[in-house]
Amino acid sequence: MSEAPSTLKPSWTEASEESYYVSISDMLIGLLFLFIIMLMYVALQLRETTDVLKTSEQTRTELLQKISTYLTERNVAAEADFDAGVLRLPDEILFEKGRDDPKAEGVRALRVLADAFEQHLPCYTYRRSSSRPSECANEAHNVEAIFIEGHTDSDRFTSNGRLRDNWDLSAARASNTFRILDGYKPTLADFLSDAPGDPEASALFSIAGYADERPVDPGSDELAKSRNRRIDIRVVMASPKAPEAD
Repeated sequence: MSEAPSTLKPSWTEASEESYYVSISDMLIGLLFLFIIMLMYVALQLRETTDVLKTSEQTRTELLQKISTYLTERNVAAEADFDAGVLRLPDEILFEKGRDDPKAEGVRALRVLADAFEQHLPCYTYRRSSSRPSECANEAHNVEAIFIEGHTDSDRFTSNGRLRDNWDLSAARASNTFRILDGYKPTLADFLSDAPGDPEASALFSIAGYADERPVDPGSDELAKSRNRRIDIRVVMASPKAPEAD
């Protein structure tokens, strides 16, 4: 008696195929949710960073307003560019054309500026030898650096044996500006970019000379040249630090 031939069942059934597609769908949905969560996290971090930078700029503007007002009340001409974070001292009150030694009027103006720094900076930065005054608001942002920048006009500078060109002239003016500030108020050297003991802490003040490479007025007449001959006091706020990994 012969046996009936056996019927082979297919290894791939509709049920298993449906189960396979369900698994793929679940995995894709899971990946989509993961992507959405990551995107929300990045958006939140970006918003927090943007808010920090915005309030940092507001703090810088507040400091510049205080210093500018201090100077104005004492008859020192200064122009504040809040967007750039710069306090601009015009050349006519500081230096004779082509010279790097400040005039008597310039020395007086710089001493007033030194007094303004001494009065207002303690609430916005660190010092080597003392903590912030108790009357200061709890500022969340700190000044990281103050650059004293020398600028000249585009007229060719004739070498005098000590200074060769506008680069030397602008750097010498910035250097002499700081020397007068520091000589009148030696305590300015105590201001730091970070808290005392921080390995990244360094002196708050720096100098730079840019010759005629960064004009504020593109014109070539005498009025434009006089505007371009200047000392800029540039305030740089500390960038938000990345959170430390656990």
